[in-house]
Amino acid sequence: MRLAVYCDFISEGIHPLQLIIQPDPGELDWGEVLYLPLSGPFEPFEAEQFGDLIGASVLLEDLVISHEEPEQIGIRLPQITSRYPEADISLLILQIADVEEVLGYRWEQANLSI
Repeated sequence: MRLAVYCDFISEGIHPLQLIIQPDPGELDWGEVLYLPLSGPFEPFEAEQFGDLIGASVLLEDLVISHEEPEQIGIRLPQITSRYPEADISLLILQIADVEEVLGYRWEQANLSI
């Protein structure tokens, strides 16, 4: 599984906007919650890498916090498959603002390297 961050220039500098998850084929159990560690460094993800891959947006209501590992974010994969039935999803795309809201802190303040 590849975890990457898509960044862009906003006002005074480069800021992370999206967390991109690119699972290997068959790696995910779409009937479970996927928990991800949010410790970096993350590799950069460039706009050109989206290409013709099928991406699914992960919404705020799809996110949960791990009770065992509070620095992990969970994605309710069954909710995603219900929104995208029959899709061959290659990328999961999380908005950094949603991750920050669920975890209750700013991405930059969490000392997460990109």
